[in-house]
Amino acid sequence: MNSSTAAQMERRRARRFPAIELQANIRHKKGIFGDSWTEVRATDFNHSGVCIDSDHLLKVGQTVILSFYLKMEIGEISLEKVQGEIRHVKSLGGQCRCGVEFTGIRKGSDMEAQLTRLESLLSRHQSVVERIQGQS
Repeated sequence: MNSSTAAQMERRRARRFPAIELQANIRHKKGIFGDSWTEVRATDFNHSGVCIDSDHLLKVGQTVILSFYLKMEIGEISLEKVQGEIRHVKSLGGQCRCGVEFTGIRKGSDMEAQLTRLESLLSRHQSVVERIQGQS
């Protein structure tokens, strides 16, 4: 682990889990009454934030609205209209990688419970993947 990666890990409040199975979309405002949703790639996730790769230029401090969808054999979870703030942006050629911190989530709210549940499912998925790789 290089010093930059170690410094990034120290800044996080909670471990992030790979979001291989997680679909994510970001809302873009189009005038007063319209908006559109475009797919972004969620690279990792926890209950307090997500790292996304976007084709659209996003800026530090910008407020964004995200939706998430996780399909599993036993069912599916979808979270709509999760508000976040862009905390970090790194240019990746034609894309930007953004660290998003969720905002406006009240303690004990349904949204907090759903974000925690989604993190738990991704964590369990990662544990299974690591166990399988360890057996190989």
